[in-house]
Amino acid sequence: MNTCVNFFISFTFLFFLLFNIEKVTAQVQISISYQNNFEKKLPLVSFPKQVKSVSELNKLTTNLLQSLHNEGYWKAKLIPFTIDSLNTLNSKNKIELIIDLGKRAFWKELRTKFLPSLIQKNIISDFERKDFLKKVAKKDDNNSSNYPVKTQDIEKLQQAILKYAENNGYPMARTNLDSVKIIETKERIYFSAHLIYQSGSLIQFDSLIIDGNAKIKKDFLMNYLHIQKGKVYQESRVKNAIRLLKTMPYLKLKGKPKIEFRYDRAYLRLPLKRVKSSQFDGVIGFLPKSQTSASSQNNAGSGLLLTGQVKLNLLNPFGAGKTIAFEWQRVRPESQTLYANYQHPNFLKTNLEIGGSFNFIKEDSTFSSVERRANIAYPSAKFGKIGFFTSLSTTIRTGIIRNADTANIPTADSRFWHYGISHSYTTLDDIYFPRKGFQIITEISTGNKVFTDSLSKSRISDKPTENDFKNPQLKFNTDINLFLKVNKLSSIRLRTQIQFVESKNLFLNELLRVGGLQNLRGFDPNSFFVSRYALLGAEWRFYFEERSYLMAFAEQAAIRAHNRRNEIYLDLPTSAGAGISFATKTGVFYFIYAMGNSKTQAISVINSKIHFGLISQF
Repeated sequence: MNTCVNFFISFTFLFFLLFNIEKVTAQVQISISYQNNFEKKLPLVSFPKQVKSVSELNKLTTNLLQSLHNEGYWKAKLIPFTIDSLNTLNSKNKIELIIDLGKRAFWKELRTKFLPSLIQKNIISDFERKDFLKKVAKKDDNNSSNYPVKTQDIEKLQQAILKYAENNGYPMARTNLDSVKIIETKERIYFSAHLIYQSGSLIQFDSLIIDGNAKIKKDFLMNYLHIQKGKVYQESRVKNAIRLLKTMPYLKLKGKPKIEFRYDRAYLRLPLKRVKSSQFDGVIGFLPKSQTSASSQNNAGSGLLLTGQVKLNLLNPFGAGKTIAFEWQRVRPESQTLYANYQHPNFLKTNLEIGGSFNFIKEDSTFSSVERRANIAYPSAKFGKIGFFTSLSTTIRTGIIRNADTANIPTADSRFWHYGISHSYTTLDDIYFPRKGFQIITEISTGNKVFTDSLSKSRISDKPTENDFKNPQLKFNTDINLFLKVNKLSSIRLRTQIQFVESKNLFLNELLRVGGLQNLRGFDPNSFFVSRYALLGAEWRFYFEERSYLMAFAEQAAIRAHNRRNEIYLDLPTSAGAGISFATKTGVFYFIYAMGNSKTQAISVINSKIHFGLISQF
């Protein structure tokens, strides 16, 4: 009651001040002094040292008094100005705020014995051990504490209790102070109260209510979002479910999710929109076999050779979140790649995701490599997707070495069985057209690499030992993208990518391949054989439609590269360019013009690269 009276007096004074000062035309210096303070230490409060108008002064004094009231100075009030001080305000450009602090309120007792035992064990005990209740428990000679009554302390305790309750089946719980007693002495005010808790009904999850045109199986979505029927209601699970939804590329929230409580059941209502996320992109061509290398001269001039590129990526094809990917590419006659991937979430109705992939690369007539991988992952809203995988990589020389004693052998036959950990985390506002947020994808693996043929072993050393044939090898890859929203129409993308492979002996066909649209624009795809690679990039995007934008970029890389004779060199490739990406009825069309400069490629119009294509989405 006293607090309300003091606040009314202060507000009346400010109202008077407002009508007696037309406007503070210059900056006015503000200082504060206290009167009628019964404590040895003066309160420390932060406030602006200058104001430019009456409205700023009004805001300053209101916030100042509120801060003092929250610190236990319940009777703090502003002493009104005299008429002379008001008339000379503009001329002096200085004003002193005089505050009557009055008596400060201290804790006598805060009783919590009426709270449920689980709340006392999990919440109250922590506050008694390391928070303000520990200080309240310390009594002086008058059986009172020397700790002031602070509003933020009470709010913090109540919020902790309510958060515990809503995560343990009681989202309707309430707390309040009861049996309040105020004892006023000559110098202090002592305050005591009971903390009362009302739990409400025990609430259990029931099911999801899906609004919209999303094609998704409800049972799968409940398992994926960790919403299980019959389990006690947990507010944290609802928040985590919303975070997980934002990572699903084939679904999009078209409104705000809602919790509907019906008797003792909770229903999560999700307004979901289907997103065209499956992709198809393909170009097929034919070349006469006479254009192939001499190694196939027996077939020269007869028939045609199939070339081109086919990419198929099916996301959620059966409404259960599965992923099926296939990609084949053959640009040069004797080079081709083949990639296949399958991911199965909620395996056997658990929260685990399993999958496998197959990756085949044939490089001219020099070598071929195959990687087979199996993985298991756990998607978490709080920590992202954490996975474990095992992979077997084999490389085989396919070139003809006529003189093994004198020829420079750039490749080797090897087998690398490795185990690793992967992690991905995203806060992007849109999976395909993000404007803010960040995404990080990291992978690290290690294992033993074994050379499998005598020619490769002789390449290692003149007198190789058994230990030379078996080398530990480490692989690492991380890709970090940060999107900063500049305004409604533009954003900036900052990118950092690091890759490396480390081993005692590395041959050309065991190296990483970089270059092209995915990691270094302005260069041919997979044009660099590298053992170490780092990239910094910046890209500006201007959105002229919701899913269409103009862009300009610059990229700087540092590489430890190998040429085709396996000779090591260091390079600092640089690229820059511009482009456009816009959505059509059939998919997304992109066109990017880029120029790159490195030791092996001079910057020029002739060497510039054009990346373009149409990704069909369905």
